[in-house]
Order: sequence, then structure tokens, then C-alpha cells
Amino acid sequence: MTLRPGEVILIRIDFHQTPRGKLRPAVVLLDSADDDFVAAPITSRLRVSDFDLPIHGWREAGLNTPSTIRVDKLTVLTKGEIVRRLGGLTDADRTALKEVLRRAFSLEP
Repeated sequence: MTLRPGEVILIRIDFHQTPRGKLRPAVVLLDSADDDFVAAPITSRLRVSDFDLPIHGWREAGLNTPSTIRVDKLTVLTKGEIVRRLGGLTDADRTALKEVLRRAFSLEP
């Protein structure tokens, strides 16, 4: 399975207190062509951080409610845990995501 950056997926995340895990949306940031991929979690809870990115095109992304990408909470996930593809970020949201990632990982002082 090949994933594209900006693709929104639904993934099963295992938690210690939940035997079968929970389903959570995430946005794909990098697929290095193996069994894993890098993603940022998506939440419907409003938080205000310099690294939270509201998804303006949340319907186009396949989400049921206005949501936010938590850019500072990146994780490596296994493709085998993907339940399904939901949609994708709009061009405007992809551009905004790239800018927040650039700012978050800037190596300049």
C-alpha cells in the first residue's frame, strides 16, 4: 500500500487501558515505501498551540467534524493498522501544513 502526503486515514491505535484500541484519524506526512509511515494525529478537541493547524477543508478530508492537526505530535505508525482512507487535505490546507512543519522543524536559532 502506498500512501500520499496529505492523505487522511483512519487508524487503530492501541492503548494499554483499551483492549482493542481506538480508531483515530491522522494525516500522512511521509511514506518511505516500507511497512511504516510518519503521520500527525488529528483531533476534534480545540487546543491552541503554535503547532496546531485547523483543517479548513475538514469535509474534503473525510472528517465528520471540524478538526485540528497536532503537528508537534508526530508518530511512526504501521500500515497494517490502517482501517481505511478517509480523504485528503485541500491544497490550501496542505500548503498551511507545510508551513507549520517548516516552522516546527526549523534548525535556525
